[in-house]
Amino acid sequence: MDFYLTLEKVSVLFSLIVIGYIVGKFNIVTKSGQKDLTGLVLKVTMPATIIIAMQQPFSSDKVHNILVLIGIFILSYAIMFVSGLALSKLLNKEPANRKDIIRAGVLLSNTSFMGYPIVLSLLGEESLFYAVICGGFVFEIISWTYGVYLIGRNAEGGQAGLKEALLNPGVISIFVGGILFLTGTSIPEPIFSTMKLLGGATSPLAMIVVGLILSRSKMGDAFKDKSIFAVAISKLVINPLLIIGVLRLLNFDGMNIVIPVVLLSMPTAAYLAMFSENSGNDDKFASGIVFVSSLLSLITIPLITALL
Repeated sequence: MDFYLTLEKVSVLFSLIVIGYIVGKFNIVTKSGQKDLTGLVLKVTMPATIIIAMQQPFSSDKVHNILVLIGIFILSYAIMFVSGLALSKLLNKEPANRKDIIRAGVLLSNTSFMGYPIVLSLLGEESLFYAVICGGFVFEIISWTYGVYLIGRNAEGGQAGLKEALLNPGVISIFVGGILFLTGTSIPEPIFSTMKLLGGATSPLAMIVVGLILSRSKMGDAFKDKSIFAVAISKLVINPLLIIGVLRLLNFDGMNIVIPVVLLSMPTAAYLAMFSENSGNDDKFASGIVFVSSLLSLITIPLITALL
C-alpha cells in the first residue's frame, strides 16, 4: 500500500493524543472528568461501535471464510500470549501488576482505529467485513475477558472476577451484535443512526483519553523506561514476524495472512490505558506503552505491510 497513506492514518492518531494532552495540561478536562470520559467510551460509545460493525447481511457463503479466519486469529493470539509471557519473565524486576500490563500490552492491538482503515486500503470493503467480524470479534472477546482480568487481578482496585470479565458492556455488545448478524436482524431507524453517531465518537474519544492520561504523567519517563520499549518492539516487530512465519509455514496466503498480520501489527490499544485506570492499576505505565508503541508504529507499519 502507499507509504504516505499509511503515514497519514497513523498521524491522525497522534493528533488526537496531542489534543487530549493539551486539554489535560490546561485542565479543561479535570481528573474527575477524565474518569467519566473513560467510562463513557467503555460503557456507551464502544459498545455502539461493536454492534454497528456487526450489522452485516448474513450469507452462508461467508461462513467458511469466517470460521477459517477466526481460527487463524486464535492461533495468532496464542503466539502473542506466549511472547508476552516470555517477555514478562525476562523483565523479572518489574512488580506483578506491571508484568500484567506488559503481557496485556503485547496482546492487545489498536485494531479498530488504525487496523480497519489499513485493511480497507489494502484489500477493499469485503476484507474489511472479515476484519471486523473475525478480527474484531476475537479481539473484543479477549480484551474484555482475559484483558480485563489480567490488568485488574493485581491492581489496587482488586482482582477482576470471572463475572466482571464476562458481564461487561464489551462482551454483552458482541453477543447482541452476533445475534443480530446470525438472525439477519437490522436495527431500525432512528436507533441505527443514533448508534452510528455514537460509534463514530469512539476513536477520537479513546485517543483523547490517552492524551489526558499522558498530560498528568511525565512523558520523559516513558522514553526512559526500557520495559516500555521492550513491549513496543515485541508488539510491533517480533510478534508480526512470528505470525507471518507460522502462517506461511501453514500455507496460508491472501486475506488469510494479510488481515491478521495487519490488524495484529498495530500499536497497543488504548484499552490498555483505560482498563488500567478503571481497575486502579498503573495507568501512567500503560499509557506510556500506548504512546511509545504508537510513535514507533510510524516506522514499523509501512515496513510490515511491505513484507506482505
